[in-house]
Amino acid sequence: MSFLGEQIRLLAARGYEVHTISSPGLERFPGHENLESHHHETTMRRPMRPVADVLSLYRLWLLLRQIRPDLVQTHTPKAGLLGMIAASLAGVPIRIYTVNGLPMRVQPLWGRLVLALTERLACTLATEVLCVSRSARRVLVGTGLCASCKCRVLGDGGSHGVDTVKFSPASHGAASRATIRMRYGIPEDALVVGYIGRIVPAKGINELALAWAMLREVFPQLRLLLCGYAEPDHPIDPMLLESLRSDPRVHFTSGRVTDMPPIFAALDINVLPTYCEGLPNVVLEASAMNVPTVATRVPGCVDTIRDGITGLLVKPKDPEALAVALRYLVENPECRERMGIAARKFVTRRYPEDRISGLLLKRYQDLLEGVRGHSSKTALIADEIPMVVGATRSSPPEASTGGMVSNAHN
Repeated sequence: MSFLGEQIRLLAARGYEVHTISSPGLERFPGHENLESHHHETTMRRPMRPVADVLSLYRLWLLLRQIRPDLVQTHTPKAGLLGMIAASLAGVPIRIYTVNGLPMRVQPLWGRLVLALTERLACTLATEVLCVSRSARRVLVGTGLCASCKCRVLGDGGSHGVDTVKFSPASHGAASRATIRMRYGIPEDALVVGYIGRIVPAKGINELALAWAMLREVFPQLRLLLCGYAEPDHPIDPMLLESLRSDPRVHFTSGRVTDMPPIFAALDINVLPTYCEGLPNVVLEASAMNVPTVATRVPGCVDTIRDGITGLLVKPKDPEALAVALRYLVENPECRERMGIAARKFVTRRYPEDRISGLLLKRYQDLLEGVRGHSSKTALIADEIPMVVGATRSSPPEASTGGMVSNAHN
C-alpha cells in the first residue's frame, strides 16, 4: 500500500484500468479500500515451495489470460520470477521486472546459486528491467545476470519516492515526538537511536546489538528504539533477541507500524547496518524528516547517503565501525542538525514521490506507444505485499498526456 498506492492513483487518474494482484491479506493494510484498482488474490510465498510455486504460476497465467494486459510489472523476487514466466506464457508484449533488492548477496553459496539462476531467468524473460538504484544496476549487469541494454534506472532511482509533505518536520514536530516517546516509555530528554526495518540477520541486527553494548555504558542518556517485526523464515539468535528485550533502555514497537512520520520525529539518529539493499526507503524517509542516518557502505545505501554530508557510511559487518560512527553523532549535536537539514534537501530534490511516479508514467507511455492497436493494460506483481497487475486505457489518445494509446479490447 505504501509503495504503490500513489502510482496506482496516478495511473487511474490518467485513464488506465488498473489491476492489482497479491497474496491474500490486503485488507490488513490501512487504506486498502481506497486502492483504485481491480484487486485479485492468488497465494504466493517468498520461500521456495516447488509444488506451491507451480500452482501459483498456473493461477497467475490463467488470471493474466483473463485480464489480457499490454504491460506487466512485477515487484519482489518470487512474484518477479512467477510473474515474468506467467506473462511470457500469456503473451504479454511488455514485461517489466523490477529489481527492488539483491537478496542473493546475503545467501549461503547454494542459495546464491539458486537465486542467481532465478534472477537471470526473470531478466531474460523481461522485455525491460528497472533497477531502483544505480548501484543495484551495476551489480546486476556486472555479474552478468542482465544485459546492459535492457537494464535501466529511472531518474535517480527509487521504487516510489517519498511524500515530502507527509514526511516533514513541519507536519510532525514536537507533538509527534512527545507522543511516540510517551507511548514507548522513552524519556523526553533521551537521545534516541532508531532502527526501522525487519528484525532479521541480513539487516545487521547482530552488529547493531554489539555496537549498542559498546555505547550504552558510555552514554547513560542514550536509548535504542527498534521498530519492526521478526520473520520466522529468517530468525535471529534467540539469546541476542532476549538480551535486547530485557534491556530497559531498548524499546520495541509491537507488530507492523503503518504511521511512520511520528516514529521518525521521535528519533535523533537513524541506523541501518544492513548487508545489502536495493534502495532503502527508510533512509529516504528519515532524511525527509531531518534525521541523519548511519548506514553500511553497500549497494543501495551508497545511493541514498552522501557520506559526511547527509549521514555516515561504515564498513558492513563491523560493529566497532558502527559504534564509532554512532558515537560521533551522539557527541556532536550540531553535526546531527547540519546533516539532517542537508539530508532533507537531498531527498526533496532527487526522490520526491511525484517525480518518481511521473518518470514511471512517462516510461509506460513510451513503451505502450509500441503496442498501439492493443489495449493499454499494465501489470505489476508482488507476493506477500500487494502487487499491481494491469492497467487499461479507455480514453482516446488525444485526451491523455503523452498521447497514450486507446483500448482496442473494450
